[in-house]
Amino acid sequence: MDAATERSRRTGPRELSVGVTPRYRLMWGLIRAVVRLLFDVRASGLEHWPKPPFQLVANHHNGWDPMLVISVVPVQPRITWFGPREADFSRGFKNRAMAFFGGVIPYNPEKTTLTSAVRAVRRVFEAVGVLGIFAEGRIGFRETELLEFEEGAAAFAVTSGVPVVPCAIVGSTDLWFRKRVEVRFGPPIWTDAVRGREARAALDARIRPGLASLLPDREPRLPRRRPLAFLTDLLNGADDIARRRTGG
Repeated sequence: MDAATERSRRTGPRELSVGVTPRYRLMWGLIRAVVRLLFDVRASGLEHWPKPPFQLVANHHNGWDPMLVISVVPVQPRITWFGPREADFSRGFKNRAMAFFGGVIPYNPEKTTLTSAVRAVRRVFEAVGVLGIFAEGRIGFRETELLEFEEGAAAFAVTSGVPVVPCAIVGSTDLWFRKRVEVRFGPPIWTDAVRGREARAALDARIRPGLASLLPDREPRLPRRRPLAFLTDLLNGADDIARRRTGG
């Protein structure tokens, strides 16, 4: 391993921008225009947002999910997403676009130290920004259910003492042109008094029902006519597409 790679593992990606830069404003505007052209996206619960910094904990149905959220929120505070596991951001259109615009903290256990990830997250909160995390760690295919959360979904919020806002994306499992998708935000869960492993586990246990309460009561019925249905898997990875087809 060369010195530059080792330094990157220790300190995190130096190019990561966490401020509301002109490049981010351009990204926000483009995403807002494209997503709102393709889908009927609606938001509820934005009044629950506390003053930043804070952390969003969201469910995950589709590769479109980060953009669906960005399309309904203000340009400021900036949302930085944690956890894409792509190892190489120099390949593929989606990866290259994320690398150009920023707004992600990639984390690969084999290539990134936890210390560097924590430092990158700390920069987000120090910039009075918002950290977004998909707590399930992978895409689920049922609108009414949550997969098991990855351990420590709220760990960064606890460490920094920032509140957690549950975020439910409803309707993105199957997408087509002008499909209605709702982004629902729940009341914040405060973390500034939480200390210790048991207290963190108790906080994780509070976040899950807070998010589950925002989900629909029944699975949607798919209409027979779904124009541009290829949008469903346009931004999903090959593994997720295979899991969908096998019902995994």
